[in-house]
Amino acid sequence: EVVLGIVVGGSLLKIGKWLTALSLVFLLMGTLSYFYAEDDMIEILDPEITNLAELAPNTSQSIELEKMGLYVALRIEGDNTLPELKMINSSGKEIEGRDAVWYDWPRTGTDGIVYETVKVFQNTENEEYILYNEGNTTLWLIDETSNQIAVISDPGFIAISCGFCIGIPLAMLGFMSLIIGWRRKSKNQDISLHNELYINKKGEEIKIVSNIENIPDPFMKSNDFVTHKKINIEKKDTFWEDWDNQE
Repeated sequence: EVVLGIVVGGSLLKIGKWLTALSLVFLLMGTLSYFYAEDDMIEILDPEITNLAELAPNTSQSIELEKMGLYVALRIEGDNTLPELKMINSSGKEIEGRDAVWYDWPRTGTDGIVYETVKVFQNTENEEYILYNEGNTTLWLIDETSNQIAVISDPGFIAISCGFCIGIPLAMLGFMSLIIGWRRKSKNQDISLHNELYINKKGEEIKIVSNIENIPDPFMKSNDFVTHKKINIEKKDTFWEDWDNQE
């Protein structure tokens, strides 16, 4: 059982080292991929580049939308005026969109301009719509569904996802294996057994000693003490026998 504990501890340490090294490779791949693909992903999400419509103040534009799509109207962040955007279908009915909520995060364009969400339209039909911008700010309408698909299918994003999604769990498993293996290995360094066996662990060498004469300190010291005591007793007995003989 003790030998098994030492062997298992050493194996866990080796596994932990390999997992940690492998996790570093994946994390490095994810980090490098992020810096490589960052510009491409920002370009895909830039409203100036991938918009379906750009509406100046007090203008309108006809646009064809698809069913089950998600369409987001954006404007440059920092304008506190009330945005007034209307969407009318081919039957003359106004499509009610929802206002921006907390999870509609701002997005940054390639030129550093930050855009905020003002309106979201979803569950539209495959038909033509007319957008009316009745406010005082320029609005951009983007196809959020198509943009997200383009980002997810980008090779750089795939490399980032693989790097971090695999690297982080491997790092956690590696550290856990190192800790458990180190504790088991240190616990079974030098253990004496009741069946007259002695295990001495030094470095990577395991010695099992069954001969009592070959057992290292402190056993040898106690053995020497018993032997030395027997010799002294024998010497005293001989002394008295010699004294009696002289008389």
